[in-house]
Amino acid sequence: MRGKIGISLLVFLLLNLAASAQKKEPPIKPFSKEEVSDQKKEASSYFRTENYRMAKTIYERLVVTNPNDVDYNFKLALCYLNTNIDKKKAIPLLEYVANANSKDIPKDVLFELAKAYHYGNYFDKAMETFEKYRVAKKGSVDPKLKIDQWIDWSHIAKELTEKPLDAIFENLGRTINSPTSDYKPIIGANDSIVYFSSCRKGNTGGLTDDLGDIPADIYFFTQNDTLRTKAKNIGANINTPLYEECLSINMNGNYMIIYMEGDVQGDLYISELKGKQWTKSVSMGKEFVTRALESGACLSPDGLTLYFAAEAEGSKTGKDIYRCTRTEQTGWTKPERMGDNINTKEDEDCPYMWLDGKTLFFSSKGFKGMGGYDIYKVQMNDPKEGFSKPENIGYPLNTTYDDVGIAIGVDGKTIYVAQVRDSGYGEQDLYKVTLKEPISSNKLCLLSLRVLSPSNTPA
Repeated sequence: MRGKIGISLLVFLLLNLAASAQKKEPPIKPFSKEEVSDQKKEASSYFRTENYRMAKTIYERLVVTNPNDVDYNFKLALCYLNTNIDKKKAIPLLEYVANANSKDIPKDVLFELAKAYHYGNYFDKAMETFEKYRVAKKGSVDPKLKIDQWIDWSHIAKELTEKPLDAIFENLGRTINSPTSDYKPIIGANDSIVYFSSCRKGNTGGLTDDLGDIPADIYFFTQNDTLRTKAKNIGANINTPLYEECLSINMNGNYMIIYMEGDVQGDLYISELKGKQWTKSVSMGKEFVTRALESGACLSPDGLTLYFAAEAEGSKTGKDIYRCTRTEQTGWTKPERMGDNINTKEDEDCPYMWLDGKTLFFSSKGFKGMGGYDIYKVQMNDPKEGFSKPENIGYPLNTTYDDVGIAIGVDGKTIYVAQVRDSGYGEQDLYKVTLKEPISSNKLCLLSLRVLSPSNTPA
């Protein structure tokens, strides 16, 4: 058995090197004997502080240096599982560790292996391995691991992947995507301009946070039927050395809601497009400058209702979705937590009201899903009845990773998401998805008018 696992690990390393060559990245080089001791200490230091990104780069070289080291393999696997890099890379590493002839096998290796199987869409293996772990622990599993929830996720994921949506995914390419995370695409009434957030090199300030991530800036690109421009930084009026994320844009495309990192927590800001320049972002109001974490947000198509996610201080239900209505041009009513048909004991995030003003999409960890955040939709055809029961929008729009944020065109078939896929360039990439059937039963028609003066020139 150990011989087979050893071959599996060797194949993994060779494939990893081959993949690096295909992406024109330098191959992973082993350390010299003199380097190993210091590099091991540095990797361990990064790992202890949960800087898995930096730890990963060192453990990759340590595994190439000594492929049989149980500790190197296990920690590299955990680095994959704790970053948005391809998590299924952890599988051969953990298989090797689980079957190693060593007294140093980590006690939770089967649990981590089951998670890796889940992320790799091997759901039967995942459920089997979770149960093996339960047996190995003699039924006494730490409740914090939420093993029953993981088993439920694998069961539901198996069901959803067996009935996939008819969808075509198009990676938006190297001129848009980067080797790091590109995520949260947003569009207005049409997708001629797409805004998104990116943690790429060259962002404002050139900083790296304690976890090894580059703070996000907001970017955009334009497109038509024949041309898609290169992604461009939205500019210094909005982007700072800290985190900025684009959350929503109104139908006319001239007001953008932005998440900006603050001294204590993140808050909601707004910017206006004047001509070709976005104004300096300003707070959406005193209601949103709090010690609570406000994250995803969107406006209704008429601009009168704001939906947003927030984690209030002392909350026992994590992040929930709230809404408030406009009282005057710059004022809002006190935020009201939405009902328990939308909010759960787990986290909710990234509300997105579609152009019909009736269909609300949001991400949640609390309903039946494939694992972590899945995207759900609810409809409100009659305001007296409120929103319908949440419906999982299905695979492959949802995956075993966290699925947070979606942008949907007026036809209901053109969709933009961020995912980690085999066709990607590193971590999360932006994809344009074309569905065979619209995601909502409500049909819309977008009219574009051009007003001319009596002299036949733009008025």
